[in-house]
Amino acid sequence: MRSPNCLPRKANLLLVLRIGSILTVSITAFISYEFFTQTKGLFYVTHISMGQSNVSLHNNYSKTSTLITTIQEEPNHRTYLISRTRCKEKVVLLILVFTAPANFNRRTIIRKTWATDPSLKIRWRSVFPLGQAAGDNVLNKKLEAEGMMYGDLIRGSYNEHYQNLTFKTQMGLEWAAKYCADFQFLLKADDDVFINPYALIDHLRIPDTPKTNLYTGRCRFGSGVSRRGKNGVTWEEYNKTRYPPFCSGPAYVLSSDVVYKLVEMFDVKKPFKNEDVYIGMLVEKIGGVRVMVHRGFRYGQCKHIPGTFSLHRAPTIECVEELFQEAMSERKEYELAQLRSARILSYNGTNTSRV
Repeated sequence: MRSPNCLPRKANLLLVLRIGSILTVSITAFISYEFFTQTKGLFYVTHISMGQSNVSLHNNYSKTSTLITTIQEEPNHRTYLISRTRCKEKVVLLILVFTAPANFNRRTIIRKTWATDPSLKIRWRSVFPLGQAAGDNVLNKKLEAEGMMYGDLIRGSYNEHYQNLTFKTQMGLEWAAKYCADFQFLLKADDDVFINPYALIDHLRIPDTPKTNLYTGRCRFGSGVSRRGKNGVTWEEYNKTRYPPFCSGPAYVLSSDVVYKLVEMFDVKKPFKNEDVYIGMLVEKIGGVRVMVHRGFRYGQCKHIPGTFSLHRAPTIECVEELFQEAMSERKEYELAQLRSARILSYNGTNTSRV
């Protein structure tokens, strides 16, 4: 026969076991939280929800604490990319403006003019890929402050130099592919180039413009290889006499599918140093990409010509402001003409319906 004291002891033992299980879950949740926050260099926690403990001993039933985590692995960078800033909106055209660390005034006038779409439905966005100002801590601090102020600097760990433009290109395209996925086309432009985004987007939207496998600009075919000067390369660096087709560096456009393919092909250890030729080399390897020349990508004096997508060079702030005002006047006339045309069509349609 069982002792009368056996049942209370058994109940106490069950109570201890239940309390122990609750403590175990709570400690596990705390350790898990600490682990994920301490290892944020490898992972980051996007959501943690701790449910409330609800213990009911008299029904011999307990609902223990729950830990719900959604863990997203941070993208690994193949290039010198540091920034992890993400695009917030879908755009037709993403513009990467290549600039030097000290060119704050150029970046400022670009921000005030063509860099930003003033409409409610954003069609284009501009960012400035930038590396480090070698040996200039003061300038690097200024760049950090500028990035916090405007939120449009995409930073890399390489030192800024003309010979490192390929690193900048790789970094910028990787950022676009990994953090700004909702774009249709990408424009690479230098900060001494004037861009007319309205005219360029109009061109990109017409049916005749390919929406995939597109590489367009002021392109060169059968260009000879220079062995001297700033762009000169040795036979060891390139052992052919002519380059594959490529679009000149001041301004060219890539469709988003080509951008993704390029990023997967990057040689991050020792890429070809002439960045525009390098893109042409990779495009040739991809195969099936149309290299298209267009007259809208212009070289010349600071003068507005209708139908211009880009003008190299726009050497002064005054030049950029003048070109921008003329381009905006042209756009206003275009919009007014569209409104008049729409009203005429509407009027004709109304009269036809009355007949």
